[in-house]
Amino acid sequence: MRNLRAVFFFVVCVVAVYGTLRVFGNPLTKPTDWPVLSAISGASYASELKTLAARYDKAPVNAHVVKYWGLIPALNGVKLDIKKSLSHQNLQNKSASPLFFEQIAPAVSTFSLVAEPIYRANPQKRQMALMINVAWGGEYLPSMLKILMAHHAKATFFFDGSFAKKNPQAVKMVLQAGMEVGNHAYNHPMMTKLSRVKMIEQITRTNAVIERAGGVKPALFAPPAGDVNALVVRAAAGLGMHTILWTLDTIDWRKPSVSVILHRIVDHREPGALVLMHPTANTVAALPRMIEQLQSAGYQLVTVSSIISPTRPIPKTYGEAVAGARA
Repeated sequence: MRNLRAVFFFVVCVVAVYGTLRVFGNPLTKPTDWPVLSAISGASYASELKTLAARYDKAPVNAHVVKYWGLIPALNGVKLDIKKSLSHQNLQNKSASPLFFEQIAPAVSTFSLVAEPIYRANPQKRQMALMINVAWGGEYLPSMLKILMAHHAKATFFFDGSFAKKNPQAVKMVLQAGMEVGNHAYNHPMMTKLSRVKMIEQITRTNAVIERAGGVKPALFAPPAGDVNALVVRAAAGLGMHTILWTLDTIDWRKPSVSVILHRIVDHREPGALVLMHPTANTVAALPRMIEQLQSAGYQLVTVSSIISPTRPIPKTYGEAVAGARA
């Protein structure tokens, strides 16, 4: 009886397989079935890529000077490489399919206008940058860095040279946390009151201290108290450095409440904004909510060098591009 059952089961299996092959054909003897399906899928994906190209392709933007706002940094144009993106389609998971863009340089670069101050980045970038001037308040730096890293946010710390000389470990700590460092002059002078020689000395002396402490030479200069004129900007430009000011100010050195700090920044957020702050107790208390609310509003928090760079943010995958187009 057991043998009869085994034979019966074998016959049923053979009949089932034969019927399946009769209806659907043998994939081993019909190699054109899968390519046809792939071609149909490819044609549909190509159409979707063209739709995304219409959304994401942008012309380059030249660096230019705007009254009151100074130098608005250049921004690359971008063009979706449909052919290359199509050839890398992920047939199992379309959302994970990588996208390839060409970055197109503008005719007028940001550095060609380095003798102009920067108060804000290009507003076509949905990013903001936190700039933290450090001439005191070193005890708050570990907490600020911990908060930034926990929220996957970046910032630029502009060090006073005399502070950095006394606290070289602070410079190292900031760099080891993946943040950027900049120059905030040597002993917090009013730069416009100095001779050109003294201006240059303030900047180069601080650069040397920071380079000894952290092994990097700053490319950005933030004048103390925002005290700036054409001579100050040219002095920094002669050293190959951009002069950085700010779009939004926490005015935290006056010790405002956490709610006031949040109001000044979150309620006035805008693409390309440079946000000035200092290491204070209330700034540390406000920082987590500030970051969370800015990120929830769709802003990426990056370093100052990143936000003023010409590189245009682009989606890396099809899924990311579709989500961005719907936002």
